[in-house]
Amino acid sequence: MARFSKGTALLCAVAMNAFPIAANAQQWPTGSLTFVIPFAPGGPGDVVGRVLAERLAVILGQQVVLENVGGAGGMAGGSRVAKGPSDGSVFLLGTVGTHAMSQTLYAKPMYNSVTDFAPVALINEVPLTLMVRKTFPANDLQGFIAYGKANPGVLNFGTGGVGSASHLACVLMSTMAGIKTVHVSYRGGGPAFNDLIAEQIDWLCSVPM
Repeated sequence: MARFSKGTALLCAVAMNAFPIAANAQQWPTGSLTFVIPFAPGGPGDVVGRVLAERLAVILGQQVVLENVGGAGGMAGGSRVAKGPSDGSVFLLGTVGTHAMSQTLYAKPMYNSVTDFAPVALINEVPLTLMVRKTFPANDLQGFIAYGKANPGVLNFGTGGVGSASHLACVLMSTMAGIKTVHVSYRGGGPAFNDLIAEQIDWLCSVPM
């Protein structure tokens, strides 16, 4: 989300965000721009950000530098932009986690997503998918739930951080399925994917890559 005077946001929704509000016209900053991805490299948001940054550089005729700032379910990156320059030279890849969930799950969020930012554009909407390690002892949803119920507290799931979209999706899935699972928090979807492939975790809820 790009932050202008009061905070202008370029919203690249990697989950189910929708804030189609136009930013007020003002002088665009010269020089290089910083595009903050609020998660570690390698995850869905990082991929979207890199594709977008490359195209933005061409359209704007300016260098767009990517900066991965993971932590706190995306709030660390959001805080980096909210407290940064207000001339639009630094903007954020916002998600439902950074700008909706963070505001209700934490007693004292690092920023106010309404007053510290102003959205520019909705970039995409994508589903979250349940994925399991390749040797998981089930090959469909019914089998997954049955295994989880038979082994309470055994299954662990990875997420992009506490309060992230992937975290709440997995919690919702566990609750609706009636299974007890263990949360393993990462600084982004990339590291979680890596551990799923390495079979260090059992499952996760994320954007298909």
